[in-house]
Amino acid sequence: MTTETHTHARETFHFINEPTDAINEAAIGLTEHHPGLSYTPAHKIVYRSDLDTFRRDHVTTIGFGGGGHEPMFSGFVGPSYLSCCVSGNIFASPTATQILEGIKLCQSLDSSSKGTLVVCGNYTGDILNAGLAITRATAMGYKVRFLPVGDDVAVGRKKGGKVGRRGLSGHVLALKIACALAEQGDSLERVGDVMEYIGANSGTIAVAFDRVALPNGIITEIQTLPPATIELGLGCHGEPGLRQMSPVPSPEALTKDMIKLLIDTSDTNRGFIPFSSTRKNEVILLVNSSGSTSDEVLARFAELAIAELKREGIAVRRLTLGPIVTSLKQSGFGFTIWRLPDTEEGVLDRDEALRCWDKKVGVVAWRQ
Repeated sequence: MTTETHTHARETFHFINEPTDAINEAAIGLTEHHPGLSYTPAHKIVYRSDLDTFRRDHVTTIGFGGGGHEPMFSGFVGPSYLSCCVSGNIFASPTATQILEGIKLCQSLDSSSKGTLVVCGNYTGDILNAGLAITRATAMGYKVRFLPVGDDVAVGRKKGGKVGRRGLSGHVLALKIACALAEQGDSLERVGDVMEYIGANSGTIAVAFDRVALPNGIITEIQTLPPATIELGLGCHGEPGLRQMSPVPSPEALTKDMIKLLIDTSDTNRGFIPFSSTRKNEVILLVNSSGSTSDEVLARFAELAIAELKREGIAVRRLTLGPIVTSLKQSGFGFTIWRLPDTEEGVLDRDEALRCWDKKVGVVAWRQ
């Protein structure tokens, strides 16, 4: 009688060293090459180098979340965008202590401080740690407003329940506007209200050829999709999507399905964006690479999305594409749509929204 021992073969998935060192190494490299950025290694915080001056008379903004989604948020720190970002390890929330240290960096304990807006995607670990950090910060005298944003329409009302939708790239889009308002001197109340408004009028749907492989160096029951199959609605940490599609539909058919999920107001489960049947509908469109999808492919899908939206009576006023919120090197992409405000809505008018969107930013990763 013989006993066979089976071992998993070691295989390299990512060009990094030890996974536990990856975030620090990336942030150190980023800040060494960009003097407008500084870094606190002990708490994994990238911040604008002029933060001590900026925070004296401006609302400050913090984006935080797990690592592995770069350039979110470190690539969006700088003038007219984020004041700082706080990163956890790969796909893990930063701790409450890290988030608290970010708040301390962003404002001083005096009556002149205009406060800090803290934003993350809608994930339980992020929200719990932020809640603990903000409770401590408030007790110490800091002014903080916290807004988790969920925009994934793959998570409908029935599935999301009280928890709501997953956060994908909607909060990055909303921060582009909110941070521009903070830069021009608006109050914490207005900056937060606009951020909340944009989140409520946005939606994202993603698709991918594979679930993400963590950089642990060992193959450990990674869930892979069958050949010639894509998964619609796949989450940015490998969460299950709406359905697997095989054979892979044409780009035109896939785009049509994805756009319908975003704009169909008759769908009581997934119709989150309140498009009007009587007034002009205009949107900002973000086409996001999940990590390994090229700009050329994204540009083709952007062209198809613009045409499909036009057929549905929706005009795209602004477009950006590229790696915004990645999932390591996942092969996939997503559409994010924000319905621009109507002149009657009051929180933010359309012209101001477009001015804020067009405002130049002094950051590493945003496509101007």
